[in-house]
This record gives sequence, structure tokens and C-alpha cells, in this order.
Amino acid sequence: MICYSFTKYVKGWVSTLSKINALIKYEITNFKRGKLIWVIAALYAFGIQQTISSMNSGDGIFLSVVGLIKFSWLPLNLIMVPILILCMKIGQSHNDIFEIMDISHKKIMLSKILTLSIIEGFLLILNIIIFVAFGVICNVSIGYLLYQSIGYIINTIVFLVVCTCVGLFIGQTISKYLGEVIGFISVILVFLILCNFYKTSNIIVPLIDIRTFPGVFDVISYDKSYLYHNILWLMISFSLLILPYAYQYRKKENIKNTLFQIGVLGLIAISCICLGRSIYLMRSSYYDITSRNEDISAKYSDNTHETFFGERKCGYYIDKYNMNLDISNKLKNDCEMEIKVNGSRVNSLELGLYEKLDISKIEVQGKKLKFKRTNHSFIVTLPREYINNEIINMKVSYEGEINTSWLQGQKFFYVRNNSLFLADVFEWYPKLNDDIDKEYNINIKYAGKNKIYSNLNEKSKANQYEFQGKDRDVVLISGNISDRTYKGYLFIGNEEYINNNSKCNDLIDYLKTKNNPINKILLAPFIPEAKMDKPYEKMFLYSVD
Repeated sequence: MICYSFTKYVKGWVSTLSKINALIKYEITNFKRGKLIWVIAALYAFGIQQTISSMNSGDGIFLSVVGLIKFSWLPLNLIMVPILILCMKIGQSHNDIFEIMDISHKKIMLSKILTLSIIEGFLLILNIIIFVAFGVICNVSIGYLLYQSIGYIINTIVFLVVCTCVGLFIGQTISKYLGEVIGFISVILVFLILCNFYKTSNIIVPLIDIRTFPGVFDVISYDKSYLYHNILWLMISFSLLILPYAYQYRKKENIKNTLFQIGVLGLIAISCICLGRSIYLMRSSYYDITSRNEDISAKYSDNTHETFFGERKCGYYIDKYNMNLDISNKLKNDCEMEIKVNGSRVNSLELGLYEKLDISKIEVQGKKLKFKRTNHSFIVTLPREYINNEIINMKVSYEGEINTSWLQGQKFFYVRNNSLFLADVFEWYPKLNDDIDKEYNINIKYAGKNKIYSNLNEKSKANQYEFQGKDRDVVLISGNISDRTYKGYLFIGNEEYINNNSKCNDLIDYLKTKNNPINKILLAPFIPEAKMDKPYEKMFLYSVD
């Protein structure tokens, strides 16, 4: 009896699988007969050609893996509309053969999903092949290629999954009940909402989470925002798959199944709202880096996002820093300063500090003092007047997130658990942004696995770093970067760039034209060079887009 039941069960599943296979063949045959396959192929090929063309720096095309990733959204965005139309047509397709075969709606839906998975699987494989080919041509290390491939593959998969689910939803609901014309209009609207072509603000986020204007590294940040973004779209996609079925077959389902489906959809809706809120709160803040050479009165400007510059004759300057940093997704700092008075009477201090950093305590000469926050600065009233040549010992304890962007959403200064970039006039520690060299002693506890580089002298062990030296400012940078010594110069930056002799020679020649004796070159993330201050004492920052 048991054997009979098992045999019957197996035969039932074999029959079901053969029916699903027949439906898949039916859908693929229709796809082959249509013109969409040629439209998709042509647009994808054009997108790849444009991606390669975008790597033209003026002195020829420089192929790179990061260059491919930067513009990986382009071919996918170009094929978004035909992919959505394809999914819509398969979603709305219905034939009398479905009734003759006596197959349930669930299995019909499964066959449609599998059909699209097969078709879009070829696109995914093609994308991976192109990526690997770029890696081979650019002669990058396997570790570097694997690191960069994670985001590239995830972005492609999420794109295909979302397009599949949205297209099927439009085909099963809008196109089916309101007509194909309304379905096509819906596809265009979806494209306008999800595409990357004009999305540079913090509010409108495209489907593919990638920096439209990134630097040479950290193109895709594997942080919480990236994770939440992809989970959000996958959850939305899942809900769009089950929603039409739950509505259409609500009367045929028992109460338990109906309540379960409502509960799942409700949970997804709540989760999506929470994720969306978190993504919004983690968006980058606009920060305008303004050079003292171009705008001496930036401090007095109506623009609250501009860099803080202390008055040149404020009566004091900072001579020494002693910092204890703890860097994870946040930056924590216990910063001790030795401030020298060079004026006649000083009864208050104003120092720059990024407005998103929350001050917990300020002490002067060991005494806790009240303070007032302004735009990217704070003001402390001293317990007495200080005169010329006196020293003020101040300690400021603070913490906060750093995630800034500039024009067109370009990433600027940031701190994350696996990467960071802090440099130049940005007020990530209390400062005046003056030209005076200071002594620095910086101890860093860093949660990330990537090495921290600096313009200061380094003494490090495990995840503990110690930087010492004298300079006008401090550079701290970490991420998927490495270093290389070439012709007596130490290059720090993206592997593809620092290992390219032609690029390195160009940079060496550039420094020679400037009569710059610095032999430590950092290929930094995007920096508006026109608004940068003079080079550091031991490091030259060079922006490579």
C-alpha cells in the first residue's frame, strides 16, 4: 500500500514537471518568434559600447574593472523597458492549452517564473563573462576581482528579479484588466521611476544602487544602506508576485491560507516602510568644500553647508593634537589640544567641527565648560581671559556618523566599517583650517580589515594604528586600495591605477612640472581640485575620476 502511494506520488510529480516543461517550451518558443530578443540584444550591445567609450580619458581609452562597474547601470537601464515588456507579455499570456493540460494557477505561475529565469539567466551569465574578461584584460589580482564582483553581480541579480516581478505584476493585473496600452504606459512609468539616468538627489533612489559619479575606488559601498536597499526591492518584488494570486483566488482559499497571505503581505509592508525610513536617514548630507583662497568670507555666508574657516587674527592657534579615535560605522574621538594664545585678550574659542558630530563634553584646563553649536563649529566661553603666550589645554569628546556628498551626489568624506576618507579642510576634528603646521599624535582603533593610510608617520599593529608627525592637516584613508613603490615614488590607491606604469609616469611628470618634492602620492576619491588647499608636507592628493 505504501509502495503504491509513493509510486502514485512520484508519477503525479513527473506528470506535473512534464506539464511545466511543456509550458516553458511554449513561452520560450513565443519569445524566440518575437522581435524583443533582437531589441534586447541590440540595446545591450550599444550599452556595452557606450560603457567602453566612457573610459576615454582624453589620451586614449583606459579599460578598468572599476570603469566597467561605474557604468554597469547603462546597458541594464537601456534594456529595462524591453525586459519589462517581455515579462508583462509572459505574465498576461494565456492559452487554451493551459485549461486542456489541467494545471493549477500556481504551477502556471511557476512555469512563467522559470521561463524568465532561463532567459534572464543568460543575461546574468553574459554580464559575468564580460566582467571576468575585463579582469583578465586589466590583469588584476583574483582577490581584487572577487571583491569588486560582489556588488556587480548583486546589482545585476536584483535588477533582473525586480524587472521580472514588476513585469509579471503588470501583465497579470494592469494589462489583463485595463488593456495592453495601459500596460505599456505602466512600463514607461516604472522605467522613469527606477532608471539611473537622472537620479542624483538623496531622495529619488534608482533601482541599481551605484554611484553615478564615483571615484576610482569604493564604487559600491558594502554598508547597511546598500544591504537595506537591495532587501527592500527584493521584498517589494516578492509581494508583487503573491499579491495577484492572493486577490484572484481569495474565494477558493480556506480562511487559514487567506489570513496567512494577508499576514505575510502586512509584514512585508511594515518591513518596507521601516527599511525605507532607515535608508532615508542614512542618506548622505550635502557638504560644500570652499577654499579660503576663493571665499575668505565663507564663514559669514548664508550657506550653512560651507566649510568653517577661523579668522586669521582670532588671537590663538592650535599647536598640538593628541587624539584617540574609535572608528566603526561611527567616528568617536577624545581630542586633546594645546592652543597657544598670540593675541592680547582671548575670552572665548571658536573651532570648526562638522555639524553631524555630537559633542558630549568639552574641558578647558580640566574644567568642564558649556558650549554653543553653530554651523560646522562650536563656541566655548573661557572661565577667564588669556593673554599673549599663554597655553590653553582643551579636550573635546564627540562622536557621530560621517557621510557627505557634494554636487550631483558625488561622494565626499565618509566613515564606514570597512572604508573611510577624511582629508583637507573638512572639520572631522576641532580645527581652524589655517595654514599653520601642527604636531599630531593619533591613536586609532579600527574595526575594518583594510589598512589605513595617512600623510603622517605610521606605527601600527593589528587593528591598532598610531600616526605621528607635523603637518597642516591630517589625511586618513582606507578601503579596497593598496600601495606600490615605482621610480622612488610611493603610490597609494586603486590597484588598477597604481599598477599601470603609464598612469604613474604621467603623475610623476605632473609633479615635476609643479617642482613638487613630495614622493608620496594618493590617488584619492573625487576631490574638487580647484577648491583644495596646498599639498601636504609628505603626501600629494590627486583626484582620479
